[in-house]
Amino acid sequence: MEKLSARERIEKVVCWAGLNTSTFATHIGLSSPQSLYQIKAGKHDISRALAERICAHYPEVDFAWLIAGEGQMVRPLEASIPYYAEECTEVALGRAMPIPHSRVNMVCCGDCAFAAPLHSAALEPEVPCGSVLFFKDITLGEAQVGQSLLVVTEKIAVVRKVADISASHLRLEGAEKGHTAPLTIEPKQIKRLLVVKAALEWKHI
Repeated sequence: MEKLSARERIEKVVCWAGLNTSTFATHIGLSSPQSLYQIKAGKHDISRALAERICAHYPEVDFAWLIAGEGQMVRPLEASIPYYAEECTEVALGRAMPIPHSRVNMVCCGDCAFAAPLHSAALEPEVPCGSVLFFKDITLGEAQVGQSLLVVTEKIAVVRKVADISASHLRLEGAEKGHTAPLTIEPKQIKRLLVVKAALEWKHI
């Protein structure tokens, strides 16, 4: 496979980021897009400093590909995430052991706080009981209708889908099969809020 030129690599990564050249330059912290335009005009190669700057903002982009066109532009990211065997609500309430049972490598889940199983039908039929969920801490302002959340108060921790959000309440849906009831929680009651970023269904063969 023929290597892409520096101009082609810059054009490809800017397009992949979904930005125009000027906005891309601002996003990666350049005071001016001029150096990018010069690369696109074929006047300069991609410097090591520029490649490091791009990879700092877009860690999925492969450094060797930017510098020399070797390999693939985007590489999968893996992160080692603490895994607990206890029910995820027990972990969130702090009732699990402080040291995780193991760690799980999961692509593109590097910002997750922990992974743990859900031993209820709270998210069925989309997420079967027993699935391992990967949780990321968020603020109430980041929560959206339709998301699956782990909501922690002083006394309880529950996993539900968001049905409605307002300044006065967070309304959570029960499972379609009726195994879990809907729930309304006031924002002031929330001690911790985590979104389900990924779910892994384990099947015994």
